[in-house]
Amino acid sequence: MTVPHPDNSPLLQVQQLGRRFALPRTRFWDAAPSLQALTQVSFTLHAGKSLGVVGESGSGKSTLARLVMALDTPTEGQVLFKGQDIHRMPAADLRPLRSGFQMVFQDPYGSLDPRQKVLSIVTEPLQSGLKPSDGRTELKDRAAQALSEVGLRSADFDKYPHEFSGGQRQRIAIARALITRPALIVADEPVSALDVSVQAQVLNLMMDLQDRYGLSYLFVSHDLAVVNLMCDDILVLQNGHVVEHGSAEQIFEHAAHPYTQALISAVPGNQNAF
Repeated sequence: MTVPHPDNSPLLQVQQLGRRFALPRTRFWDAAPSLQALTQVSFTLHAGKSLGVVGESGSGKSTLARLVMALDTPTEGQVLFKGQDIHRMPAADLRPLRSGFQMVFQDPYGSLDPRQKVLSIVTEPLQSGLKPSDGRTELKDRAAQALSEVGLRSADFDKYPHEFSGGQRQRIAIARALITRPALIVADEPVSALDVSVQAQVLNLMMDLQDRYGLSYLFVSHDLAVVNLMCDDILVLQNGHVVEHGSAEQIFEHAAHPYTQALISAVPGNQNAF
């Protein structure tokens, strides 16, 4: 399903990325305050690999995910997808490039429009690129394939999100991300809202899809155990700064920063790690 990256150049490059948010003034004559959510974040992700981004709430993980998806604009720095700076491109040029990177959100209840049926939800990423010659039959065939990839059936086309369990809804969200045949999926806490047993099913599905199609994941999570299972490399964020970055094995066995050590110690079974 994924078109292979043509050479060994990075699929995704994030260079010196920063994001500052303006805050409301407490008094009219005071200087406008601001919050620095990300500061000089840099990393590289190659095709078929996974990078886990971990940190506590407020560390900047979701801000980073939104910047990579071009859902927000950085204050400084670059996001290069296949060598193209997605924040400096005209909207008309970015639109077709977006099919190569898709997102799976945290909340399977909130990320699906309750008024839409499954067919409309799953094919939504294709709508902007449809040509007059594209028929409904082809659209349904693409949707049926995407649903089949996540363990659902085309018989579910006419159902609404409330007719599914949380795990099934997240499978629908993954099918929506897959339908454009992306090279990169940004997954922002994709299993944190699910029961533990369902989490394992969804994670196994994501790993199987990666093996089958060479997907790359930018996997955002507060759960280091999940990231260790899913990812080749780990980037640790604290207060918007990168405090550690390395292979999953290196981070878990030889974490150097006290913040990373504290996160690992919080993983069940690792309380005495440091």
